[in-house]
Amino acid sequence: MRTRTLRAVALLALAALPVRAQEAAPQEPARFLIETITVEGTKAAAANIIRAETLLERGKTYSEDQLRQAVYRVHRLPFVLDASFALRKGSRRGAYELVIDVQTARWFFFDDWIRAFRFNQPLDLEDSFRTDESMKSSLDLGGLVGARLFVGRSSVLFAALDSEEGAQIGFTRYDLFHRGILASAGYSRDACCVREVLPLTLDPDFASWSFNTSEKLSLGLSVPLGGPQSLQFSASERTGDRGIRREVLPAPGGALGNDRFFDGRDLTYRRAEAKWVWDTSDDPLVPHRGLGISAGWEASRFATRDAVLNEFFPSGLLTASHASLRSEQVVAAASVIKYWPVSPRQTVSTQTRISAGRSRLDDLDDQGRLFHRDLKSYSGSAGLGYALTLRRSRTPGWLNDLRLESSIEAGAEKVSTRNPLQRFSLSTGLVFRNAWGRVRLLLTYLNLAREMP
Repeated sequence: MRTRTLRAVALLALAALPVRAQEAAPQEPARFLIETITVEGTKAAAANIIRAETLLERGKTYSEDQLRQAVYRVHRLPFVLDASFALRKGSRRGAYELVIDVQTARWFFFDDWIRAFRFNQPLDLEDSFRTDESMKSSLDLGGLVGARLFVGRSSVLFAALDSEEGAQIGFTRYDLFHRGILASAGYSRDACCVREVLPLTLDPDFASWSFNTSEKLSLGLSVPLGGPQSLQFSASERTGDRGIRREVLPAPGGALGNDRFFDGRDLTYRRAEAKWVWDTSDDPLVPHRGLGISAGWEASRFATRDAVLNEFFPSGLLTASHASLRSEQVVAAASVIKYWPVSPRQTVSTQTRISAGRSRLDDLDDQGRLFHRDLKSYSGSAGLGYALTLRRSRTPGWLNDLRLESSIEAGAEKVSTRNPLQRFSLSTGLVFRNAWGRVRLLLTYLNLAREMP
């Protein structure tokens, strides 16, 4: 009798195991069959771009997270200010209509800024003769104004006037070949004084070139790989008829940092980049959550002919011999940035970047003699960010944000034959955005240090 009782208990336990296993098994995330995609709040041309940018196909099923990431992609479009989604019942049971409600920016746009800098030591960042003390600070007032026009089924044409780049015109084609591919092209022309600070691998002396009349052509291509992944390619070329090179960190004892400079003609600065990108951020300008990862290759080349080394001495100006200069670099780089929402109005972020590369330079020494050298470079940086939304308004036809944004960053770059260049920055400021554009008021402290060999 006792044996029969034990056997019955065992059979009941075995019979209950599948039920318990089934109850303990994790539930599959809900999936939704998307029958149609409807875009509300904008005109047909923009709606076509938004629908394509979701990378969703009608008649397929998606999880709620996949739908959310699709709306994040829409939110990252430059002409979209806000986006949300909802599901409505479709024409048959189990099917849904995905409704994306967007608020787009106006056809006219602006981006203005007031940036005040304080440096730990005099930096030569402007084409002017100033005292050492005044070179420890800088005030930058600038901005751009422009207009965009939707062309055809899924293209955007824009033109702008920029205080830094001059007159600009650009064209972006979305959903190329109906594959969600984005292709863009831009052109700008400036009559005077565009300044480019070259990477240390192109100029180990940490210098900048001030272009006179310059033109810049840029191209871009983004190929989606599914989900938040994409391959991105970009290339640009800036040319100038003449330019002047100055070291950003003046030599010790230099009165104004302008007592030694290069003068060159026919300047060319080319850059190209190919990278894999993972992006789940919810906004390109005011992100609240998400992760961004990128890894790839960067290449650049700078060249000028008839470069002349000029030095001022008490007895007058000494000019060295003419020579053609050229520098080329290839760099492997990776970066990560993460945004955490700590409350509905507060966001904390961390970012880091590492890179390693090689370069080849044709340069002039202090006596104006041409020589060649091969260099290796390594760099790394890390930073923290904090953003607080002071005001956020969303009403039909109107949007505005006021945010306090602060960041701290430290990094170093090492080039063979040179001591590392160390960098530390602390920044805080207010950012206001509405349907027409953005205004930024920023304060930055920048500490640059490099020990003399």
